[in-house]
Amino acid sequence: MAKMSILSNMRDKAIEAIIRRNELVKRFGDIQSLSINSEQGFADVSVLLHGEPSALKFRAYYTFNDMGKDTQVTVSSISCGREWIDEVLAYWLEGHTLSYNIPGIAGGLAKIFF
Repeated sequence: MAKMSILSNMRDKAIEAIIRRNELVKRFGDIQSLSINSEQGFADVSVLLHGEPSALKFRAYYTFNDMGKDTQVTVSSISCGREWIDEVLAYWLEGHTLSYNIPGIAGGLAKIFF
């Protein structure tokens, strides 16, 4: 049981690092909080968008993909509490996904165990 929690924690840390280092997020705002639900494959992120008086909550659904020698996290959908932002995100992601490589040992473990 302890091994699974260590592996789950490593996977969560990889997802957190991808979100916190994401240039798109940095370009539009600052992360206020971040929580990850590994079992259901989503991350909840509270972002204070530049020019907004309060943070907005986003939910991103992701999966791990084995890409041969690489491991990728693919974001399949993102939603927000604001209808117009949901529409922009749906339009922008229509027929597309966002994929990010997981570097180092975390990527190797993700590939083996997830």
